[in-house]
Amino acid sequence: MYFLISTFVNLLYSSTIKYMSKITNKLKAIEEYRETRNVSLDNDFMLAITSNLLNNLSVRNNFIHLLLRSYKKQDKKVDSTLKIATGLYICSLITCWETFFRDLFIFISNHDDKIKRRLSIEISGTIPLELTIGEYLARKYNFQNLNQTHEAFDYIFQNKTKELTEYFTNDIFNDAIYIENAIIFKWICEGVFKEKVDIILQTAFEIRHRITHDANYIIDFNSKLLSEIECVFQMVPQFFISNIAAKYSQKRVVFNIKEHYLRITDNPNEHEKPYAFNVKDFMADDYKII
Repeated sequence: MYFLISTFVNLLYSSTIKYMSKITNKLKAIEEYRETRNVSLDNDFMLAITSNLLNNLSVRNNFIHLLLRSYKKQDKKVDSTLKIATGLYICSLITCWETFFRDLFIFISNHDDKIKRRLSIEISGTIPLELTIGEYLARKYNFQNLNQTHEAFDYIFQNKTKELTEYFTNDIFNDAIYIENAIIFKWICEGVFKEKVDIILQTAFEIRHRITHDANYIIDFNSKLLSEIECVFQMVPQFFISNIAAKYSQKRVVFNIKEHYLRITDNPNEHEKPYAFNVKDFMADDYKII
């Protein structure tokens, strides 16, 4: 009998230690995310999210498009190198997506007074490692998962949505500057925006899953699909964060339609409209910083 009790206690103790270790590691991982953010913008978290999003998208965009230019210039046929690079590019766009929505979740949880008060009541006890409420709650969700991402935002906004795209309503594009050849604006005009974005998100996440877990899988190169995926993953987050920033009177990127310049501001004038960088903007070298 003593042996059985002793064995049970040891197993229980071991399980508890493993569980606590898992929780501690997860909390420390969230704390470490701070180190990869732009610390000089720490006091302006929304601007940091925007800056990080643009930087993260641009370096990945320029890598793949310089490669595509090289193939076109040399008249090279599509080979395994290009296919692998394209697949990894799509995976990296989803990494940008994950980082963006995690940080946006943290911002809203920490800066919306009504939401923060409600969350503070729901959380009992002291939050460990000096994490903010948003960081502490972010540990519960995997933002590489579409379902968990929309569950996270349903939780803080107290909504019941079926898909994340229910948050990407047409009003996030209100007064937005029309960008030539931007596929999402064509979808909006045709009344198929949500359906198309749903399909592209599901397709991209399935590609990421297969590439991550099956080394034998190599994506077929499809220039049309690639353009649609990068348009959704590049532009939707930019307009979405611009809409959120306006709601909370935060700084965002705007374009002056009269003077033809871009700037970051929390107080746009009547001539300044929401703007999102596209593929050509990221690669442009014909601009001046003034």
